[in-house]
Formats: sequence, C-alpha cells, structure tokens
Amino acid sequence: MATTADATLPSNLWQKFVVFLLQRRVRITAFIFIVLIVEDVLTRVQPHSLVDLRNYQVLGGLSLVFVGLGLRTWAAGTLQKRKQLAMSGPYQLVRHPLYVGSYLMMVGFCLLIGDLENLLVVFGPILFLYILRAVSEEKYLAKLFPDQWPEFVCRVPRFIPRRLPTAMFHDWSLAQWLKNREYNAFGAALLGLVAIQAWHIAM
Repeated sequence: MATTADATLPSNLWQKFVVFLLQRRVRITAFIFIVLIVEDVLTRVQPHSLVDLRNYQVLGGLSLVFVGLGLRTWAAGTLQKRKQLAMSGPYQLVRHPLYVGSYLMMVGFCLLIGDLENLLVVFGPILFLYILRAVSEEKYLAKLFPDQWPEFVCRVPRFIPRRLPTAMFHDWSLAQWLKNREYNAFGAALLGLVAIQAWHIAM
C-alpha cells in the first residue's frame, strides 16, 4: 500500500523540476537556440533575404518581429515591477504582454531563418517554458496584489486578447521603458536581423 510520502513524491519531484527550469529559463532558451543555429549552419540552411519582401515568409517573419518588439516596448513603458499591478495599456489586452511579445519575435526569427525544425522547437519546449513561467508568475502576483488580482484575471486573458484597450498609451513612459532596460531587447532584435542578413549573404 502506498504511503502518503510515496504519493507526494512525484508531486515534489515535479515542483523541483519546474523550479529548476524557471530559474534557468533564459539560459535554457539561449542554449536551445544556439544548438539550433549551429545545426542550421552545419546542414547549410540558408536564411531568407530580409530585403526580399515578395517572400511571404520574410513579410510574416519581419511583421512578427516588429509586432513583438512593439508589444514589448509598449509593456515595458507601462510596467512598474512589484510597485503596482499593471492593468493599463497592453495589460488590458493580455496578462503577459512581455512574454507574448518575446514569443512572437522568436516565431518571426524562425520564419526568417526558414527551418521547420526551429519552429517545431518554438511551438514545443519553448512554449512549454513560457507557460510554466507565466503560471508561476501569476501565483506570485496573486499573493502580492490579493485585492486586485481576482478581478484582473476575470477581465484579462492570459495570452490571447479578446478586445482592444481603451486608453492605449495613457500610462506609457520613456523613463519607465529605460528603467526596465527594454533597449536590450531592441538592440538584440536589431543584431539578430543584421546577423540573419549577413548569414544569408555568406551562404
């Protein structure tokens, strides 16, 4: 007969595994993408030319990168971490606009590279990591803002928006954008686009 300790063992192991993944989420994501890019180079995958706007994958990829970057920029100029629950701007659309923006950018870069395997990884383990992170963060926010969180959850979906926000840029601040260091994402996106075009030319 299974004891109580035996019954809780799988749950405890799962919790430890989730904590391990979340603590190393950025490094794991970076490692996965480095492995994918190395594999693409070794198998002589040629990315699309970013100036070939007749290519639907280029148009789609660039659109997703810039939409994702714009969503992150919008969110980073609104978010005041741990001071108040962000409920305006993009946070009227979805509860995690920074994550949605980052994910759109990753899908966009995968389209620009043009390797189906990369997309499968983004729609598989990478998406799994983002969902885990979002759920974990929501538990933290529910404790930090117990009065506001239940209403916020009822009104705003986690990832897929249902309506447009009312006051789109009312609370956006360049100073807050800088404080949240969103320029790092902007620089990384620009560097990624330049690297893909250089990769295309080199191949």
